[in-house]
Amino acid sequence: MKGLIYCIPILLLIACNENNERIAGVEDENLSQTQIDSILDEYNFVYADLTLIDSTNQVIFPISTQRYKGGAKFRSSGYEPGDYARYWNILFYNSLTGKTNLLTESKIRISDFKCNIPKSGSILKNRILFEIGDIDYNEDKILNSKDPLHLFVSKIDGSELTRLSPINEYLEYYKIIPNSNKIIFKTKRDEDRDFDFDKDDQFIWYQIDLSETNSLVEVLSNTERKLIEKLYFEQWLVKE
Repeated sequence: MKGLIYCIPILLLIACNENNERIAGVEDENLSQTQIDSILDEYNFVYADLTLIDSTNQVIFPISTQRYKGGAKFRSSGYEPGDYARYWNILFYNSLTGKTNLLTESKIRISDFKCNIPKSGSILKNRILFEIGDIDYNEDKILNSKDPLHLFVSKIDGSELTRLSPINEYLEYYKIIPNSNKIIFKTKRDEDRDFDFDKDDQFIWYQIDLSETNSLVEVLSNTERKLIEKLYFEQWLVKE
């Protein structure tokens, strides 16, 4: 995914008061362009605390939103305030060149991101890791916490955004192996195909090495998982 590249004065990046209430959403059906422009003029876009990339000129501004200042609620059908992302995009700014770009033009919900990663390999030192939801997995036309988060990586300027975890598995946790470009992460797999990630679904462990192509592997095969489950059953669940 490639971000839209454009230039804007740095003064526009001044953060709004993050204590204000966040919006419940925007209903854009049956609105004219003039109405849409009028609504957007009344919104405050929150640029969260900036993050500096060590030893570079790169600055990161995560973007959230605030409630419409007029008090009216414009919401998309089916959405509740808790459904909205912590961040819905990220603005990247190069303080040397003045160049700005967005992480993506696609609709995404960013749960978290990590940069300036300590004790990492040479590749990860110059990368940003994201927890991103971008797929309406249950096809309810709402992108919210019921849809899976995935592990993504990009360069420090937001370019070359790439998915690392399997597309329809919910990212639960990840950890970087010290002094390497390897990441171990855990997902939840919707094995019963009920379009819901719940207690009946299987946890899967993976490892990926960013220094190698096509390096994603399962830490435990299905056969190994079954053997562990069988051992647990025999030792702890079977009663004499």
